[in-house]
Amino acid sequence: MSAKFNENDSGSDASANVIAIAGLNLALSYENAAVDRLEKRLSESIVPEVKDRLRHHLEQTKEQQERIRERIKALGGRELGMPTYEKGKLPIPEPPKQLKMMIESTSSEKEREVWESLNDLIIERAEAIMYKGGIQALELLKADKKTVKALERNLKEEESFGNWLEKNNPKIAKRLMTMQMEEKKKYGKKKKVIKDEKGAISATVTAST
Repeated sequence: MSAKFNENDSGSDASANVIAIAGLNLALSYENAAVDRLEKRLSESIVPEVKDRLRHHLEQTKEQQERIRERIKALGGRELGMPTYEKGKLPIPEPPKQLKMMIESTSSEKEREVWESLNDLIIERAEAIMYKGGIQALELLKADKKTVKALERNLKEEESFGNWLEKNNPKIAKRLMTMQMEEKKKYGKKKKVIKDEKGAISATVTAST
C-alpha cells in the first residue's frame, strides 16, 4: 500500500515521505538531463556500436523517468507540488574555459568521440552512486518497498551501461586513434606526391624556356 499523505499519517511517516519524494525528484532531474545528453550523443557519435548502445540506453532512461514519476505520484508527490520536469547538472568534468575552447577547436571528430565516451562513463558511474545512496537512504527510512525496487532496477541498468563502456571504451579509443594516425600518414604521402609533381612540372617548364 502506498504511503500517501492523509490525516492519519504520523509525523515520522510524513517526514520520511517528504525526504523520499525530494530524493526521487532529484533522481528524476538527473534522468531528465541524461535524456538530453543521450539524444545529443546519439546524433553526434561516429561509432556504430556506441550509437546502438546509446539508443538502447536512451530508451531505458525514458523508462527510468516513468518509474520515478510513478513512485513520486504513489507517495503523494503531486500533493506537495514538487516539479518533475526540471533538469539537474550532470557530473561532466569541465576544463578551464580557454582550455576547453582550445580542445574543441583543435580536436578531430575521432578525438571528440573518445573524450565524450569517457564522459559517458563518468556520468553512468555517478548515476549508479546516486542510486546506491538513494536506496540506502530509503531503506533506513523504511520507505515503500516498490520505490526501492524501482530504484534498484534503474541502478542495474546504469551499472550495465557503465560496465559496457568501461570494457569497450579502451578498444574503441585505440581503434579510432589508429585510424586517425593512418589517415594522417596517407594525407602526408598525398601531399608529398603533389609537391613532387609540382616540382617536376616546374623543372620541365624551366628546362623548356
